[in-house]
This record gives sequence, structure tokens and C-alpha cells, in this order.
Amino acid sequence: MLSEGSGAIPFDPYTSREHIRLTTVYSTPWTYDPVNVGQISTRPGDIFHLGRLAKYYSKSDQQLPRVIRHETLNCSSVACQRWSTGEPVSAGLWHFVLPSGQVVVALTLDVPGTFIEAIPLLEDLYYASIECGGVPLEQLAADRIGCTSNGNENAPEFLAERHQLVFRRVDTPQDVPDDDTIQRVIYRSDLPYRTEHSSIRYPMELNRRPTTVGALGPYVSLLCGNQDYIENCLLISAVQAVGSAARLRQVREVAYAYVHKFRQRTAGQGGAHDRRTVLEDISDGLSQLELELSYSVEVGSDIGMLVPALRVESFHQELFAAMGLTERAATIGQMLTRLSNAIGAELTSVQSMEQRAADRRRVRTVVAVTFVTTISGTLGLVFGFFGVNARQVDQRRSMFDNHYAPIYTLIVAIFLCAMAIFMGMRLQERWEERRDRSRRRTWDGTHHLLAREAGAVVLDIPAAPVTPPDLRLPDARSPDDSAEPSPTTLG
Repeated sequence: MLSEGSGAIPFDPYTSREHIRLTTVYSTPWTYDPVNVGQISTRPGDIFHLGRLAKYYSKSDQQLPRVIRHETLNCSSVACQRWSTGEPVSAGLWHFVLPSGQVVVALTLDVPGTFIEAIPLLEDLYYASIECGGVPLEQLAADRIGCTSNGNENAPEFLAERHQLVFRRVDTPQDVPDDDTIQRVIYRSDLPYRTEHSSIRYPMELNRRPTTVGALGPYVSLLCGNQDYIENCLLISAVQAVGSAARLRQVREVAYAYVHKFRQRTAGQGGAHDRRTVLEDISDGLSQLELELSYSVEVGSDIGMLVPALRVESFHQELFAAMGLTERAATIGQMLTRLSNAIGAELTSVQSMEQRAADRRRVRTVVAVTFVTTISGTLGLVFGFFGVNARQVDQRRSMFDNHYAPIYTLIVAIFLCAMAIFMGMRLQERWEERRDRSRRRTWDGTHHLLAREAGAVVLDIPAAPVTPPDLRLPDARSPDDSAEPSPTTLG
């Protein structure tokens, strides 16, 4: 097909599909080893028609979603809860895997009718309220990759992150859906709205021609009048965005678990070695979270360096912005950075404690060695006394004779003093260690710091109120609860 105008430039034709195509992308808790991703998956260019962009997707396949399997479903076996207009014309189930090993599922349905008639089906697809052959969609997707349960003997379920793509052909500018229809599809609600209150985004490159429409919401995107290979590229971008959103939430949950562990680090801990071990474990986990945040979320938001296509790049960036991934990734990144800084400061404190303990041990050792050396010299002089040829040493007396009892008493007293000094220093060291361990928890210290510096008020836990016993005699008849209370007489 040739483009309009004087220049004869061939390009792919626009989609000629007569029906509406609904594609819902679901995030899952299933993960493969990232090392084996290349062995179990296929490059997108080998499955999808990507036109002139296929070589770029093939060149960067290690950084983009790959296809695990594709299956065509029996349309007559598809059953929904809300949609009852008809049955799909075609149905397909896709399994993708991201470079991080995450598995993402996509269900594609081609259905007849109008946009408004497809709104109940969008609602069914978003909440996975759909069955195929009597099997729920979540169970069907799990069975296809060999996952039957999640360890709790419960049925496998998708994660909360998901996004829907609505594709349709547009032949003339008169076929372009109006703003009211667009908002009804994106919000999955057949209700009017006020135009000034909307979060719908319109990528410029997808709305450049009079017969193309691109409207993006946080959960649904409406795309009309594009070529087939552009629709496939947009699907790959949606898979990347949904996987990044799921990974971002998981990073946030683990980070909060580390924050809780860091706050409770003083409860039941031992010495400085135990504290250092806990902090090193958290620090190692944070380094992995920061790496995962960078390579699974932040890097995934930029596709322009991999695929030089304005429409694809515009959709990709606007989709990440519509889903709030850019701002949330920055917020979680700051949280990880600040937690790392807090752990670094705590490790410095632990290092200071260990240094003080080492200084005390060194002083104790020096004192003990010095004292032993002094005693050894003293004993050398004493025993040297018995070896001299002097009249004070009586050779007829034994060295254990009571005559030399004062000398031995002096030696024993010296040793007892040495032991007393050593034990006293050891008791003082243990007392200082207990004082360091019994410091107020950092979280409590924060409250008291705010109370002291900013005027905050730290409340004690109130005691449970004690109801005094009713010593009055019971009346013959109980008062009517519905009656109005009598006025109190003041006397």
C-alpha cells in the first residue's frame, strides 16, 4: 500500500478488523529463574508481526518481554458474568515472561458490537470474571504453565496490577469516537462526566492523524486507527508496564518489612555482634531491592533507546505516567536510600560499641599482664631469697615451715588483690554493655525527640475504666428504656 501524496513510500496498511479487540494484561505471582528466561521463551519478533520494528525488538530481546506460549481458545466455551451481548469472534491466551523472570498473562478477545456494549465485558475481563469450558481464567492460566496451587492449597490468583487495551479500526474522521464515549470506555462506566475532572492522557504521536485516537487511563487504554504492528508493539509495552507495576509493589512490601525489622531491632537482641548481623542482613536485602527497582522498573520506563518509533515511545512513556509508576518508583527509591542511610548510621554506632568493648578488653589484658609480670618478678625475688647463702635463710628449716608464713601470706594477698581487680573490671564492663543494650528504641526516641524539640505530646496508654458496682437495691420493675429521662432536681 502506498502513502498519500506525491511520494510513493510503502508502509503497512491500517488494521481492517471489523470487530473490537479487547486485550487484558494480568500480573501474576509466578516467576522463573532469570537465568533460564532465554531457554523457555521466544523472541516477540518470532511470534508477533512487528513490521519494520522487528529487528529492533529482536536486537533488544534480553531487555523486553518474551513469549512463553500462545493458545487459541474455543469461543463457544467462553462464559462471562455481566456481558451477554453475544460470544467472541476469536479468543487467545498469552503467557509472557519479563527479563526479571516474572510471568504476565494476556487474554485477547475479538467481539462484535459497539464500545458501549463492550463495557460490561471490560468489567468482566478486568476482574477475571470469565470462564473457558467451565474453568476460571486464573485456574486455566495457571494450569497451562504447570502451577496448580500457591502452597496454601488455594486456587491460583492474579495480582492486583492489570491493564486493558481496546483496539478498533477507524476508516474516516467521522468514525472517531467522541470524548464522552472515550471516557465511558476508559472508566468502564456508562455514566456522564465532567471534562475538567479526568485523568485521561492523550499521547501526541497517537493522535496526530485525523483517523487515529490514543486515550490512556490508569487501567484502560483506547487505541483506534493504528496498524497491526503498532498494536502489537503497544501490547508489548503494556506487558512491560504491568510487570513493572507488580514488581514495584513487591519491592515496596519488602522494604516495609525491612523497616519494621529495623524498628524492632532492639527487642530481644544480644550483643553488638547480633545487632551487626541483623543490620548486615537488612543492608544486603536493600542492595538487591535497589538493583531490582532500577532494572525492573526504572529502566523499563524507557523504550526509546531500544525501539526508535515515536508512536511506541509516546505510548510507553504516557502509560507509565498514567499508571503512576514514575512517581512511585522515585518515592520508593528515596525510601530505600533513607533506610540505607539509617542502617549505615546504626552500623557506625555498633562499630563504636565494638571499639569501646575492644578498648576495655585491651585495658583489661594490659592490666592483667602487667600485674602477672609484677607478681612473677616478686616471686622471683622471694624464691631467689631462699637460694642465697645468708644467715637469714636457715637450711635446717623447710621452706614450708611456719617460720616463713608471713612471706606466703603476702604472696596470697597479692594474688587475691589481682583477682579482685580483674573481676571488678569485668563486672564494670558487663554493666556498661547492659546499659548500651537497654537503650531506648529508636522509634521511641523519635517520639520523645519530637516532644522535646517540636512540642509534640507523648501519651501513655490509658488504664481501662473501672465501673463501680451498683449498690442500689433493684426496683420492682425496670424502667422503660424508650421513656424520656426525667429532669434532674437540684436542691
